[in-house]
Amino acid sequence: MDVVEIYRSPWRTLGLLLACAGFTAFAGWLIYAHPNIGHRAVTPGSFSEFEAYVGVAFFGLCTVLILPKLYQSKPVVSVGPRGVYDRRLSTDWIPWETIRSVTPMQIQRQRMLVLEIDPAAEADLPWTKGARRKARLNGAFGRSGYWMAAADLRGGFPALAEAVLAGRRGA
Repeated sequence: MDVVEIYRSPWRTLGLLLACAGFTAFAGWLIYAHPNIGHRAVTPGSFSEFEAYVGVAFFGLCTVLILPKLYQSKPVVSVGPRGVYDRRLSTDWIPWETIRSVTPMQIQRQRMLVLEIDPAAEADLPWTKGARRKARLNGAFGRSGYWMAAADLRGGFPALAEAVLAGRRGA
């Protein structure tokens, strides 16, 4: 089996960037214009205004974090005989023998793969600090494992699932 490389899709990433920038602009407009929306108004000092400030901060941060990803030319996920190397989650390969299961999962319209790792090997694997934190947080909500999202990858979820599941069968 050869190594399959999955790259970030510039179009999908641009779409995410534009969505975040649009939400940032909308929240900023709510703060500036103080419009009546439905049955409530965004008045100075109201909880609605606070929500708009949170929206500006959150989506503004997302916009800033997505921007450099537009220029990433290296693969994001590699799948091969050695295992899986998702550069968003780890700093090196995760061997197949440490992966107990690969499970597709969907939350609303977002599909992803969940890697369940052998607990005896998990501490020695090259996970990033962020991936370890997210796995603990996901476990607290009853969905343990390391989640591999596909929203910004070329081919989306079908390409990711096909590569990982075929690699697992071939290992």
